[in-house]
Amino acid sequence: MLLIGGYTKHDDPRSPQGKARGISAYDFFPTDGRIQFLGFAPAINPSYLLSDRKRSIVYAVSELSSAAGARITAHKVQRNKRGAVNFELLSEVPITGDHPCHLSFAGHTILVANYHSGHLHVIERKEDGSLGGVLQTVELSSQEGRQAHAHGTVYVQSKNWVLLTDLGDDKLKVFARAADGILTHLPEADVAFPEGEGPRHIALHPEENLAVVNGELRGRVHLIDLSGDRPLRANVANALPERVLEEANGAAIRLSTNGKMVYTSDRAFSVVTVLRIDERSKKLVVRDTYPSGGESPRDLSLAPRGEWLLTANTQDSTVGVFRIDPRGGLAHYHTFRKVPSPTSLAWL
Repeated sequence: MLLIGGYTKHDDPRSPQGKARGISAYDFFPTDGRIQFLGFAPAINPSYLLSDRKRSIVYAVSELSSAAGARITAHKVQRNKRGAVNFELLSEVPITGDHPCHLSFAGHTILVANYHSGHLHVIERKEDGSLGGVLQTVELSSQEGRQAHAHGTVYVQSKNWVLLTDLGDDKLKVFARAADGILTHLPEADVAFPEGEGPRHIALHPEENLAVVNGELRGRVHLIDLSGDRPLRANVANALPERVLEEANGAAIRLSTNGKMVYTSDRAFSVVTVLRIDERSKKLVVRDTYPSGGESPRDLSLAPRGEWLLTANTQDSTVGVFRIDPRGGLAHYHTFRKVPSPTSLAWL
């Protein structure tokens, strides 16, 4: 089952007006890449989704200001014998800080990145998958004259690190994670990016020895070496032609299931760029760039078995579906229209 989050409303005049009704569920047919609408759960600005496939639970942000009701929700998703989908609201947790935009798992907790206020929240996740309370709120510090913008996190279990992309401070920030989920910032381990790069999202290699980070404000992808006692930038590659790097509006980045291929989207040019990781030399090699199947691909996601890639094209309310060939390249199969304001893709 494919779940799609989107904007139901938006107070940013630079962004398209939200048209979604909440969290939508679709059947996905892996034989030919078709999707078919099943139903939806009303929600306000569920712009990022995170799924627990084992428990059939989807977690969603409500991307709002704290004053307007920013919160995280957990929904149990079930289908009856007739195929109808039911969303049961298990729990919701109001949070301080403005505009939560990303969720990730870290052991028995969920990490919440708040873009506009620069907060990182650690929320308890109970045994049944429902949400407990907020265990910790970290207010990110930044260099003088800058505003911290938390945009993405991953948990490196082998190192007990949480890595956070701070788009405003141009850093990958490193936190030590204790057994109880509490985080401690390790500023000496932070990775600095070139000024104005705007590191947005991060994806972790399955073996946890590498990660990739994309820049929102410069069309580049960075390979991060995690094998030592602190993360290091090992290599960088242009995801867009050199002449338009500063016109970039990067969005999502994902790794293939085997960790060999990198997929990253750009909203300014409505493209997906494919790169290969040369693990021996720790370098990125650009393979090709493809139209995203719509306008402004905010998210992209690989199907659970890794044979399909989908794009969430927010501007024209479409979802593009691509077959992934054995060498990691893309072949466009479908563009599904009238998928209102899609911003995030998840699987159950």
